[in-house]
Amino acid sequence: MTDEFFNFDKTNAMIKPEKRCRNCNHHLLLNQRFCHECGQRTDTHRLNFHYFLHEVPHNIFHVDGGIIFTLKELFTRPGHTIREYLEGKRQPHFKPVMLVLIMGSVCALIQYLLKDQTKKKIADSEILKGDVKASGLTNYVDFEGLVLYFKHIVEWLSNHFAFTVLLMLPIAAFGFFLGFRKYRLNYPEWLVVFLFLAGQSLAVYVFFIFLNRFSGNYNALFFLICWGLVTFSLTQLFNERGAKYVILRSLWSIFLSYFFALIYIVIAGLVIAAIGFILYGYDTLIPVISKKL
Repeated sequence: MTDEFFNFDKTNAMIKPEKRCRNCNHHLLLNQRFCHECGQRTDTHRLNFHYFLHEVPHNIFHVDGGIIFTLKELFTRPGHTIREYLEGKRQPHFKPVMLVLIMGSVCALIQYLLKDQTKKKIADSEILKGDVKASGLTNYVDFEGLVLYFKHIVEWLSNHFAFTVLLMLPIAAFGFFLGFRKYRLNYPEWLVVFLFLAGQSLAVYVFFIFLNRFSGNYNALFFLICWGLVTFSLTQLFNERGAKYVILRSLWSIFLSYFFALIYIVIAGLVIAAIGFILYGYDTLIPVISKKL
């Protein structure tokens, strides 16, 4: 065949340039809105001000998807929302890990902005210093450096609430995995459940940041509300069983979570303390420990 055979008229659709996905380079069908290989939209274009004025707010505040939609669902029908996500209806919802990270970042930003800029000088306890000197500990450890080391860790965890929540999530998920083991949710699914519940709790915590800043410490009320939301969410998630049964299971799971969390915190504290003594201990510390062992 000659080349003329393929020389179609310009009005013929067959001569249109082949359209490919800009993400995976897969062949796209005519008028296809999403790539059937990777799922990316086919109408991607060069980034401009339209992208920032439309696409970014649309993806965040879209009523049928995004973080606002997910938070609304988590407060109006949390258990049903989580069940649908576990069963595969995931497109409208914000990714649970990103939900926790973003809400945690919002909390950290608000805490930073509301932080009292007047630095209060907290005097070191002279009694503690005297006890330490009397015990001879200062001969082996840089005590002031060790105290600052622990203070930095506590301050960092308090200022990065989302990270602290993520650290404790595996323990809470494990406790509920054991407490609700008859419900046949595996451990990764319980992790997803608690990521959504953590995002829900962090949204509540935004209100308590202002309350704690201007009216006193209400963290005990915050944790009580959080566990109430967890129980309410689980009664919806497992709505085929009676509410009383789910509540009893929740109480048992909370006990297991706190029990494992206590062990987790003790082990983490020992590891952090060991690292602190290694970092701030003098050369004479290890020989003394070796002799006592």
